[in-house]
Amino acid sequence: MNYYLANSINLGWNQFFIALSKSSDKVPQILLTTLVLIILYSHHKKVEAICCVFNIGCTGFTNLILKNTVKRDRPIGVWLTKADGYSFPSGHSSISMAIGIVLIYIIFKQIKNKKVAYLMSGFIFTYLILVGISRVYVGVHYPGDVFGGWIIAGIWSSITIVVYKFCMKKGLNKYLDKNFTIKFNIFKSK
Repeated sequence: MNYYLANSINLGWNQFFIALSKSSDKVPQILLTTLVLIILYSHHKKVEAICCVFNIGCTGFTNLILKNTVKRDRPIGVWLTKADGYSFPSGHSSISMAIGIVLIYIIFKQIKNKKVAYLMSGFIFTYLILVGISRVYVGVHYPGDVFGGWIIAGIWSSITIVVYKFCMKKGLNKYLDKNFTIKFNIFKSK
């Protein structure tokens, strides 16, 4: 009886961490990034949208260069999910963290109710940590791969925030609103 109970609990954890790991695959990351960009653009936050793309692009490019430079093999053993390529750094962890840091920064800039901002940010941050843990749990990364991905995302996110503040100080948002606005008139009647 205890054997079956232990296995059912283990199967539950396996499914939980597999789902977390898959939630940060390329397609969900692309969809989330696209959704964030659409929301930012539709709320006249063009500089934020550009910085979001810059952050995620630079994080992904750095990740790709490091994977092909370090060429660290993935852990040997049973994997609970499929993984391709090299192990260091964790792309799931780095890109998810890059998206998450941008979201948290925007939340604190836009949401006036700080309790709501802290609650939303806490939820996002917890999710990001669990994504990293899931990559180790499913057997496709070492803990150092995850930390490396987080460090890359942290560095590029910090650079991006500095660039964003500089651009806002120089009035780039007003310039983009004046010269680069696409108007969607699909709901207006003639």
